[in-house]
Amino acid sequence: MNDPFARLPEVPSFTVTSTTIADGAALPPEQRSGKNVSPHLRWSGAPAGTKSYAVTVYDPDAPTGSGFWHWAVADIPATVTELPVGAGDDTGSGLPDGAFQLPGDTREARFVGAAPPAGHGPHRYFFVVHALDVASIGVPAEATPAVLGFTMAGHVLGRAVLTATAETPGAERLEVSRVVPAPADAVFAVLTDPKGHVDIDASGMLMDAEGPPVERAGDRFVVHMDRAALGDVPLGKYEVEVVITKLVPDEEIAWTVEGRTGTQFRHIYGYRLEPAEGGTRVTSYYDWSELAEEWKRRLTFPVVPESALKATLGILERTVRRRLATR
Repeated sequence: MNDPFARLPEVPSFTVTSTTIADGAALPPEQRSGKNVSPHLRWSGAPAGTKSYAVTVYDPDAPTGSGFWHWAVADIPATVTELPVGAGDDTGSGLPDGAFQLPGDTREARFVGAAPPAGHGPHRYFFVVHALDVASIGVPAEATPAVLGFTMAGHVLGRAVLTATAETPGAERLEVSRVVPAPADAVFAVLTDPKGHVDIDASGMLMDAEGPPVERAGDRFVVHMDRAALGDVPLGKYEVEVVITKLVPDEEIAWTVEGRTGTQFRHIYGYRLEPAEGGTRVTSYYDWSELAEEWKRRLTFPVVPESALKATLGILERTVRRRLATR
């Protein structure tokens, strides 16, 4: 886990509390993107010699390589130990005289709510009150929060930290489309062939398949998997059964997957085909919405990224072309 304080000077801690957010808990909707309401903050127990405060809000888990700054306020007088809800609006209406907001990573000089990317997992948001040994930190209003942090490093007497979280669930259903320059029956011949599924796999997990071409809902075939290709979970090599849930010739095929114990994880993959100028429009989709809640809690959505579905469609086109060329 990225610790934003790991290489900063160690200083004493003091207390910060809030009536709107709680340490270790999820941020309420008001502190999320769209509402962008800064929370109430109250602090106490700052070290002797404190002459001003700064407040920052930082997400070290943002997929940027440098985290994400959501709020920065400098030059809060030492006599002030509380900020009301909404203090960090466009005008800083709730800030005390002399204090000012710096533009964060959206380049807005205000509080910007949490907006973790869908499916990226939980993010931590560090609400920090910095007790400083100077009445003014001496950075310009247009400076970045990183410049503020760099300038404060030698002036921090203590820190009060409240850490909240936020997460945006990924999509449980995705669809992508591509026009394949081939007739529908040629595309469908690949999708109903167990070995065709191995040929178009973009993950590297499908090693081989056994069984005749499927013809109707309820048909099954076996796929030999090698999870080590992904390097994510230690499942190694195993087998699953693909169970066809829908089959309309040259129009749609869908399936779910069963473990060899007969356990159904009830995620649906499928393809829809329709005529299009220049060939056949093929729509690849997956739907995990029927998955048991126990498994949903264990997974991060989307389980298969949109880019993987797009890659599979590209490989499908290439496979269809090759099969047509050998007819």
